[in-house]
This record gives sequence, structure tokens and C-alpha cells, in this order.
Amino acid sequence: MLAIETRNLSKIYISGHFWNRRKTVAFKNINLKIKQNQVYGLLGLNGAGKTTLMKILLGLIFPTEGEAFILGKKVSDIEVRKNIAYLPEMPYFPKYLTPLEILDFYGRLYEIEYKKRKEKINTSLELVGLYNKRNVKLKEFSKGMLQRVGIAQLLINDPKLLFLDEPTYGLDPLATKEMRSIILMLKKSGKTIFLSSHQITEVQQICDKIGILHNGSIINEEKVSNIKGSLENYFIKKINLQPSTAGVIYR
Repeated sequence: MLAIETRNLSKIYISGHFWNRRKTVAFKNINLKIKQNQVYGLLGLNGAGKTTLMKILLGLIFPTEGEAFILGKKVSDIEVRKNIAYLPEMPYFPKYLTPLEILDFYGRLYEIEYKKRKEKINTSLELVGLYNKRNVKLKEFSKGMLQRVGIAQLLINDPKLLFLDEPTYGLDPLATKEMRSIILMLKKSGKTIFLSSHQITEVQQICDKIGILHNGSIINEEKVSNIKGSLENYFIKKINLQPSTAGVIYR
């Protein structure tokens, strides 16, 4: 069973008045087959449609055409919600709460009984290296630490598939290294991870396979182990950019 499958998935936005309507194609006819227990990285320039695709896979917005399946079920199936979790680029938590309070709140939402909830909270906080900070208010936390709280929150209901949107964006080198280690640990524990990122160097170190979304299509998919040299140069070559314009990748 595939972790993610899409069939001719398209998203087209229509704007303007009925006498002057304009169509904007986010992407068209996307066909993905992503296996379980791997880290899949979605690459693309700003505005390529990465976040839009992720939101469709999460069931947050509807496609214009096509279908999407998560773990063999349609995205719209309520059972899918129990097996997925999502970390946005900028997770928000009330700053007056502690990691322990945040995770307890989400554990209650999932109706996890007290003893099991306590065990899951402790395990999640230990995995992300925040157990000793469990009673510290979030207002004291850096962006990297808040990202780790977000990862811990994802793990409360033990999802099989994690969606991470720019998980290392804006982090300092140490926090980036810590996040990389956490993602690899999650993969080792049997999770499937679908992430989007501009941090191409990180993607090369984390992902098993990448897909490049450009001009509304997945123009290339490849195992990272098959890519010779830097992934950045590979990416630039595939989208036909000159090296002098490569800075746009990181904005």
C-alpha cells in the first residue's frame, strides 16, 4: 500500500468577474506514487504550488480535478485524519502555555486516556530533546525549539504519515542539525515523511527521493542516492536556470 498516491491531480484558481475571468493554474495532472517508510522531498521555486499540493493532500482544500489517496483511502475519508499530522512553516502555540500543557491538550483532543497520554507526552518530549523544558513557558523558546514542540505535538496520536512544510526554514545551523536528526529518527521509527523545502542542502541529507514541481507539473522524480554531485546543481539543471539566478531558490 502506498503512503501517497495522486491521479491526474489539478488545481486551477479562477479570479475576476464573470465577464473577465482569469485562470491561474497552480498545477495540472500531478501523478505521484510515494512508498511508505521514506522521506520524500518536494522541491520548487516560490509560487510553484508546493503548499497548495500539500493542503490538498491534507484535505484542507479541494482539487479542481483528479483524486488523492492517503494510505489507500481517499483524502476525504475520515479515517485518514487518524493517520496523518501536519507541521506548518510557522507553527503557532499560545506563549503562556508549556510544552507539557500543549501536548496534554492535544492528547485530550484525541481522547487518549490519562496513563497512555502521559506516556506518549514523555516519549515525544524525549525524542525532540525537550523533556527537561517541559514546564517552561513557550514565550522563552526560540523558533527552533517551537518547531520541536510542533514535532512532539504531531506524534501524540502516533500518525503513520507526517507532512512538514519548510521544517528547517529560518532555523540557525544548530537548530537545523537538530531538526535533521529528529526527521531521520522518525523515519527510522517507521514513519513516512512528506516535506517541502527551499533548503536544498538539507533535502539532500534528509530525503530518500525528491520530486521537482515546476511550471505546474512534476518535471522530475529521482532517488537522492542516484544524484551525482550537489542536489542544488541538479535542481538548477532540471528547471533550466542559470547558476547566476539560483538565489531565488532560497527566498
